[in-house]
Amino acid sequence: MSAIKKLFSSLNFGISAKLFLTFWFVVICSISISYVITLQLQHRPTQGVATPKQLHLLNQYATQQNKKIIKLANKEKKFNLKSLRNQFERKYQQHLLIKDLATNKVYLPRHRAWQGIEKYLSINSLPNPVTIDFAYTQVTGAKEITVNNKSYQLFVAGPIDRQQFHSIIEHLPLSVKMMISLIISAFLCWLLAKAFSKPLIAIQKASDNLGKGNLSTRLIGFDERSDEFGAVARSFNKMASQLEDNITAHQRLLGDVSHELRSPLARLQLAIGLVEQNIGNTEEQQRHLNRCENEVDRLDTMIGDVLTLSRLEHTNTTDHFESIQLVNLTQQVVDDCQYIANTKNVIITLASDEKYSLNGDKKLLISAISNVLNNAVKYAPEHSTVSVELTLVTEKICLTVTDQGTGVPDNMLSKLFTPFFRVADARDRNSGGTGLGLAIAQQAIKQHQGEIYAQNTQPCGLMVSIVLPLQS
Repeated sequence: MSAIKKLFSSLNFGISAKLFLTFWFVVICSISISYVITLQLQHRPTQGVATPKQLHLLNQYATQQNKKIIKLANKEKKFNLKSLRNQFERKYQQHLLIKDLATNKVYLPRHRAWQGIEKYLSINSLPNPVTIDFAYTQVTGAKEITVNNKSYQLFVAGPIDRQQFHSIIEHLPLSVKMMISLIISAFLCWLLAKAFSKPLIAIQKASDNLGKGNLSTRLIGFDERSDEFGAVARSFNKMASQLEDNITAHQRLLGDVSHELRSPLARLQLAIGLVEQNIGNTEEQQRHLNRCENEVDRLDTMIGDVLTLSRLEHTNTTDHFESIQLVNLTQQVVDDCQYIANTKNVIITLASDEKYSLNGDKKLLISAISNVLNNAVKYAPEHSTVSVELTLVTEKICLTVTDQGTGVPDNMLSKLFTPFFRVADARDRNSGGTGLGLAIAQQAIKQHQGEIYAQNTQPCGLMVSIVLPLQS
């Protein structure tokens, strides 16, 4: 088999031709071996009790012929054995076999299928009435008669009611049998080769198209199969979809970053130009320099957020996980955010039934909760309350942050965690945000096998929920 593989690999055959030739070679070998075994196990003639119907016919016919032979002898006419057999076949639709006891020669139809019967009768002495079961013929005999002072035995041969198609095949020449086997095996192997090669060729073409940048390439139809090819097709489609989503997301992120960086850079350039125009005016210079410092800080914050988001999207490690009391950690974040909330006279409240523990990265959890809480404070109206609540829901910790702001249109709730997404074009710019806080929070929560989602509350406000698994 290894030699065949080397031979096919050296030839410039397609996958269909290689599979076809390989399967065909295997089938030919199998047919040859089966044929040799069949020759060894072919049907052996068996003797049994004489069939009554055929034995009665044979006795009756032999008696009639004896009388006829006596009449012919009195008239000195020659008795014709061939004519006797022909008359019997026309009258009874069965064959009459005649064996010359002196020479053991058997007179029967001249056909290849009768060679085995002729050989058996010539070498075996059958003095008693028996029925011999050959492959597809029953021979009953023997009845002895005398013709011209020569002794003969008469046998009646009739067909056995068996599979006629098999009988036809059995009587075909060996060359025809081999040709039929080769044709059938070639056809079946070709169908098998096509069944295997068609999905492989489709996967190869789809992979080439995907490699050329056609990210919308999918294996249509093959993913509905229930075999291994169907599993491969579904895996390929899943991989292609994920690849398309990732590349599209990165392209969008790159475009958003470029767009977001352009604004502070333009303001920074403008501020520097104003400084140059007001050289000598200390008060104006200081005001424009302060604007430059603010824009540099904004750029630094945005770049830091982008790097943080990229790191969270491309890493998934639990090396820094430890047991954390989520209530204590949340209280620490609330205290830090309250300092900023005081500038708007916003009060942050924390409610918890009990202390909940989980395995996690302390820095990531602080970053996620503080981003969500700062976002709530940022858009909460003055003199309002932001509520933080910790509860246990179906063996998971649920942390909710609810503000009393204007909320978000329902069709935009799912987009809140997309990098640089804004409900209104100037919303984060006016508030000083980068549009990455909730995206960073989502990636941090995913690192903890949790989920985060937002929903509007009645009569107004937005509630962001963080669901995390309990410590096992």
